[in-house]
Amino acid sequence: MHKIDSMNTFLLVIIALLLMTLIFKNTANYVIAQGDGNAQHVFGVVGERQGNRQPFYLVDTAEETIMVYEYFQGGGLGFVAARHYSYDKKLQEYGKPYGLSIEEIKSALSKAQTK
Repeated sequence: MHKIDSMNTFLLVIIALLLMTLIFKNTANYVIAQGDGNAQHVFGVVGERQGNRQPFYLVDTAEETIMVYEYFQGGGLGFVAARHYSYDKKLQEYGKPYGLSIEEIKSALSKAQTK
């Protein structure tokens, strides 16, 4: 009985370590805006470092806006771009489709439903 308990404990520790590795490896660097509760719709995401630059994305879900900044090592923080995405959400499809287009899927579904 003691062997089974020690084996189960060992396997449980291994599983816990693997889960912790997966969680910490795939977790994005983000921070929810702090304050008096009025800014809970604003959050930031730190992007992957690219050379001496570190991107920082600020998202305002109430205003539906994304702003991009870059921290330059030794140069400070600079504004890169901003976009209001409310109209983007209304698009069904934009750009080069990967796989079937929405119209091709609709056509295939209507053909399958009529059979």
